[in-house]
Amino acid sequence: MAYGQVRISKTRRGPGKTVRLLVDTGSGYSILPARTLEKLGVKPEWREEFELANGEPMFRNVGRMHIHHRSRSVETLVIFGNPGDATVLGAYSLEGLRLEVDPYSGRVRAKRKFLAVTATVA
Repeated sequence: MAYGQVRISKTRRGPGKTVRLLVDTGSGYSILPARTLEKLGVKPEWREEFELANGEPMFRNVGRMHIHHRSRSVETLVIFGNPGDATVLGAYSLEGLRLEVDPYSGRVRAKRKFLAVTATVA
């Protein structure tokens, strides 16, 4: 398991908090405690159903926040976690920050290659 340390905030330059999150490339969105998000002023925008790995449904609020790692900052989607939920850095946030998990060491690193498609005009 890999963990990453990031800073989170409501806006790009607003006050924030540094958090340590489990990196889960199988989770689409990041998950943070609702209480932490509310203290930062992040508001839920909609409620969504998610499927847990064991197949059980989970309903949670979703909102937007900014996430910062080193010199990069991006707006990302975040699930308002309930007490007992894991705190997770999900794939959507990882992609936005251009980070990946090294398959050999299991550590988070800057993406080394970007996939690109070139168009050919006929």
